[in-house]
Amino acid sequence: MGESLKRMPRLDSLTGLRAFAALAVFLHHATAYQDSPDWAGFITNAGDEGVSFFFMLSGFVLAWNGRTSDSPGSFYRRRAARILPLYWIAWIIGGGYAIAADSHRLADMLPSAFLLQSWFPQKDIHFAGNSVGWSLSAEMFFYLVFPLVFVGLRRMNARAVAAVLVIALIFVIAIPLTLRPTEPAGIGYWAIYLFPVTRLFEFIVGMSLAMVLRRGARFPVPVAATAIFALVASVASNWLPLYGLLVASTAIPFVLLLASAADADRAGKGSIFAWRPIVKLGEWSFAFYLVHLVVLRVVIAVTNRTIPMPWWATSAIGLVIGVAVAAVLCEYVEKPLEKRLRGDGRLPVSLDDGPTASRTVS
Repeated sequence: MGESLKRMPRLDSLTGLRAFAALAVFLHHATAYQDSPDWAGFITNAGDEGVSFFFMLSGFVLAWNGRTSDSPGSFYRRRAARILPLYWIAWIIGGGYAIAADSHRLADMLPSAFLLQSWFPQKDIHFAGNSVGWSLSAEMFFYLVFPLVFVGLRRMNARAVAAVLVIALIFVIAIPLTLRPTEPAGIGYWAIYLFPVTRLFEFIVGMSLAMVLRRGARFPVPVAATAIFALVASVASNWLPLYGLLVASTAIPFVLLLASAADADRAGKGSIFAWRPIVKLGEWSFAFYLVHLVVLRVVIAVTNRTIPMPWWATSAIGLVIGVAVAAVLCEYVEKPLEKRLRGDGRLPVSLDDGPTASRTVS
């Protein structure tokens, strides 16, 4: 039972995929926060499904790089060094803008300062301040339980781990189809989209998939095929009711995409997502996710008061500025602070925390 958990090869395609998932999130917000054609809003509406991809991706990479010699304390320290500095910077910036725009109160923002906002069903709390930060609240819960789940999966044989993968995937699909919320508000919506306990199943899906592949399973399907399938499934999900659009419709396509991309990198084949410029954008995507909504809202507000522009122009400007700000934050704030706080002077082999985004405009 179990396996020898040696250092695994880099999976640059997974880092590159983060750039495209972050772009989808940005485009969703770009059409939701300003007047845009119905067709544009329809196409980009599924962009917020990227949250499911990033939860799976986070579980996958952490399990892929996991080692038996690691202690829970060391793991928690690395996770805190990776997440907290940039999160708090974005919390201050986003919260300051929210207060200045009179859209949120400081009291409602306090839970998000401690990454607790996703545990509250009230929209004014879980989307307070820098609203996209809610997913990091769920991620912190995932990190808390990761050492225990990882030890359990490591002790299982390959067939048992595959069973965990299937069972977790069933829960990912069944929960929203059981609760069936019809609007992005209320306890049902919160339970399937923001509640950390229900979102944990996607994280476990990613962990289980990584452990299955670590035990030698192969998935030699072209990455282009699974990427196209995931894209088509995301757009097609716009015709589904809300409870089908959220999480359930893209769960299987995202699993297939992760499996094919990881297998291609392990086999040395790579993919377009492993192209160095795309990988660099993927490295910046965490910072981009945290600041993109504030940048976009400022660009929209400034252009509306000075030189009104069509939605696509303000979106393009917001994208360029957002990427530039993210690059500076990642290279000169995020990475140096992480090295210092980790205490070992090293960065992880693969930056594994993907950006996530809220579905609802808030």
